[in-house]
Amino acid sequence: MPLTTLALASIGTAARDRQPPPAEALSQMREVSRVDPLAVEPLLSAAAERLAVGDRAGGEALLKATLHREPRSTAAHFMLADLLIREQRVGDALANVAVLGRRLGGGGVDAFAATLAIYLRDPGKIAEVRPVLSSNPGLRTAVMTSLSQDLTAAPSLRLLTKAGDAGAAWFRTAFERQLGAGNMDEARAMLTAAKVGGGTRLTSWTDANAGPLSWRLPATSDGVAEAAPGGPLRLVYYGRADAALADHLLLLPAGAYRFESQFAGGGGASSFEWRVTCLQANRPLAIWPANAAGSAQLLQVPADCPAQRLALWGKMGEFPRTVSAELLRASLDPAGGAR
Repeated sequence: MPLTTLALASIGTAARDRQPPPAEALSQMREVSRVDPLAVEPLLSAAAERLAVGDRAGGEALLKATLHREPRSTAAHFMLADLLIREQRVGDALANVAVLGRRLGGGGVDAFAATLAIYLRDPGKIAEVRPVLSSNPGLRTAVMTSLSQDLTAAPSLRLLTKAGDAGAAWFRTAFERQLGAGNMDEARAMLTAAKVGGGTRLTSWTDANAGPLSWRLPATSDGVAEAAPGGPLRLVYYGRADAALADHLLLLPAGAYRFESQFAGGGGASSFEWRVTCLQANRPLAIWPANAAGSAQLLQVPADCPAQRLALWGKMGEFPRTVSAELLRASLDPAGGAR
């Protein structure tokens, strides 16, 4: 029944926008009810009408009646989950969210992610929500992304973290935020939960997505770095503005370190430089020019800098020009004074 479908869609759109159902759509639903008394669409429209005038109890009863008649009604599950969450009855809404996740996939339940993230700030709620997140990867990613933006949610985020999460964008965001705030214990606890380590050596750039303590190669409009399997890091820099083309997070203990790098010949290395910063307050520690023939530099890490970022920057010249280069190797090792 195309007209019924269109009428129901218009009622759903109005409900989503917190608006009264269109009169024409309601009239269509009444006609459906007259022709087919067992149809679920009139119950849905009646529920939307009740909710639109502020009768939440009546709307809830009609939605439950709809699901009693048709347990697979996606619209009824969505409207009931939305109602329960708006009433802060998140625990009651979880069963409906779980059904939506199975029927619609992750994208169908993203609308509830922010509310679930707020709910999960209380670690005591994790056991209740974990099964829903485990069976809905898309919803879990959306919830974890929301939690990663909140420093105070770190305990819950850590408890929800599992092996294999270290390569996720939300994990790196949360990890860097904890490091930047000086919460080293929480950051290390996240690594333990994800079952990854590192931080005292530079990794291979072919492992750029292995976790937060590895190379990151963000492609931007200013340039790109591409890791060749078993080979160099290929760089293309457009010379329009100073730009970081690659960076690596580190957790070096205080002490002295020897940094070495080498570019392939061809003259392009002169357009690049290495910058080391302390992650807290983004405090500069060192700046070294790149050298095609190879270079060795000494880095002194102070005791009040528990986390660092090594970055390869393209330097803008007098006039914009595109530069290509190949980084053959980069290493960072204790120079005898690291503890």
